[in-house]
Amino acid sequence: MRRGWTLIEVVTVVAILSMLMVVLLPTLAQTQRQSMHLQCDAHLRQLARAATLHTTERAGMFPPGLLYGTDHDATSGDVRCWDWWRRPDGGLRPGPLWQYTDVTDPSQVLRCPLAETTDPTWAGDPVTGYNYNVAFVAAESGSVSGAAPGMGAWDLVTPKANLDGLGWLTRSQCRRAGDTALFGMGGRLGGVNKFMRSPVNTGGYDVAYGGGQAFSDGRTHVGWIDGHVSSRRHPFQGQHWDDLPDWLTSNLDWPRNGFLSSNALAYDPR
Repeated sequence: MRRGWTLIEVVTVVAILSMLMVVLLPTLAQTQRQSMHLQCDAHLRQLARAATLHTTERAGMFPPGLLYGTDHDATSGDVRCWDWWRRPDGGLRPGPLWQYTDVTDPSQVLRCPLAETTDPTWAGDPVTGYNYNVAFVAAESGSVSGAAPGMGAWDLVTPKANLDGLGWLTRSQCRRAGDTALFGMGGRLGGVNKFMRSPVNTGGYDVAYGGGQAFSDGRTHVGWIDGHVSSRRHPFQGQHWDDLPDWLTSNLDWPRNGFLSSNALAYDPR
């Protein structure tokens, strides 16, 4: 005849199981976070590889960061970013980068598993959690309000004072490919961003301090121009931090977010 458990035995087993859960849950959570960091690294490798493939087919040019209109009509209403292409009717399709990957529809666009928000940000585009070096590398269009009849999207590309008037850099001009960020984890006050800036961005400090990197769990992941991926643990404030007003620098939400260098060293590949 089997004897049932006594109340003391049940309480003892429950207590032991509770103690095991207290010990194991943090370990399981840490393992899950580590898996997310590894997945982020894998995504960044895919992004960097796709950008490199773009350069081999487009005379060394990296994918554009932002273009208004089509190549032949700047006023078409299209908005083409590296990650998303928004059509005049509001339809959304993957941006120009993704044609060099296996992505064929919006649901397959890579999203950073560490991104703190999935809410739409710039122009209502869905969040990927990654940002792209438009401070120095990629072409970026000016406002479509400056378009004249007959102009195409590339006619609106803004010359970068950072580049002595050039609008973008080609792969052959990137002499420091192993030390220059191409893609990273975007971070700003209250969310993410998709355009990577440097702390000396000539678009203005208000633009720069909204274009930093997210340091999730105290580190950020970076895909460099040469294709390798690594992490950084020190978020820089930027060399002009102490001279800027609090209302401006608060846009970075440091140290949750920060720059990869105090100057343009991690962003300018020349």
